[in-house]
Amino acid sequence: MYEDLPQLVARGVLTPDAAERLRAHYGPVETAKPARLAIAFFGILGALLIGAGIILLLGHNWENLTRPVRAFLSFLPLLLAQGLGIWTLLRRPGSLAWREGASGLIYLMIGASISLVAQTYNISGDVPAFLLTWSLLGLPLVYLFDAVVPALLYLWCVTEWPCHVAWANGFSGGYWLLAALLVPQLARWLRAGRHQARPTLLLWAFCFSLTVAAGATLQRMLPGLWIILYAGLFALMFLCGEFWFAGASGFWARPLRHFGAIGGLILSFMLTFEWPWHEMGWTYWFDMNLHGRPAWWALLDVLLGSLVPLAAVVLLVMALRRKRFQDLLIGSLPLLAVAGYGLASLTESHALPAGLFDLYVMVAGLGLLVAGIRSQSLAQMNTGLFIVSALLVARFFDGDLGFLLRGLIFIALGSAFLIANVVMLRRKGAVHE
Repeated sequence: MYEDLPQLVARGVLTPDAAERLRAHYGPVETAKPARLAIAFFGILGALLIGAGIILLLGHNWENLTRPVRAFLSFLPLLLAQGLGIWTLLRRPGSLAWREGASGLIYLMIGASISLVAQTYNISGDVPAFLLTWSLLGLPLVYLFDAVVPALLYLWCVTEWPCHVAWANGFSGGYWLLAALLVPQLARWLRAGRHQARPTLLLWAFCFSLTVAAGATLQRMLPGLWIILYAGLFALMFLCGEFWFAGASGFWARPLRHFGAIGGLILSFMLTFEWPWHEMGWTYWFDMNLHGRPAWWALLDVLLGSLVPLAAVVLLVMALRRKRFQDLLIGSLPLLAVAGYGLASLTESHALPAGLFDLYVMVAGLGLLVAGIRSQSLAQMNTGLFIVSALLVARFFDGDLGFLLRGLIFIALGSAFLIANVVMLRRKGAVHE
């Protein structure tokens, strides 16, 4: 904005006094400090390597130690890490590197101590119980040290937990409560600066976590519901990124928008095949899929399969009221998923819903291609070309086309990529000159 102010003053859009008031209001630009970031990164990496090394050294000599020595050594790394954490809070509370490194080391040592004590005294247990205990004991570190490393480790534990529970045919819906325990800290970081590194990194982790956990927590009592759930989830991510993080620049600075868009396009490409549409709908209702599970577990499926897509549709309506028609491409995905689900449930043909998403993916690819050409964005243009090419290649392999025709099609697609990029580079060069 500061770079544009002189031009705005010269064109008469702003007066010199107004430009100076804007500078006074926003203050000086905070420049990046690579040295501090490097120190923080290597401090975190060093703490994690030290923790891993201690665990390996103990494991190497573990069988030769007596039980009391094992018990003492099980707690010693944790006590030393806690001592380092206390020293950090007392002497280095303003150091990001010390806070992140010490809290990450304590988190790792908690898991190591739990597993070593359990192995020493032959305490029975399973992986889900271990992950749940570890995550709950490590959660206070996030708030105590105001650090993102323990938040990422916690999120990894609570994402692993429903996967193991679902594998054992248990109820894994508790993930949503566990993940919600991080929301206050995330909200605090977002209020301090929504485009800063810590909330951005945690949002990327949340996107991956929600994508994995959505499938792990779904009880699958209504076959095919995962299509509507994931369509709503990716659309909701994308629209949230468009509404509240539009001011960020760059790919990594906008995790919700880009993760939602990529996930939605990948899901749509999967739905162009017929295999996802088999055996779904009321004919295969949950009476056939309980497998000894309580019927009330289906309530989680109802909540996830309805509230998530509904929230995405509400944001889509808000975007259209603000005339943000560019959000319609990804934001309409849950509506298409519901339409495809209805077609697959009410008809015997699986070609209709697959054909619906064939059309959607083609429109999405062409839309990105045209938008990339208009904005002279090579990345957007090549993304559109790639989507169209992937769809055509998938349909050609589904058909009974000969090798000669397939080869000619591949040559044509490759030529289209080269010609489009050459033309775009020449246009950008002319504009630059």
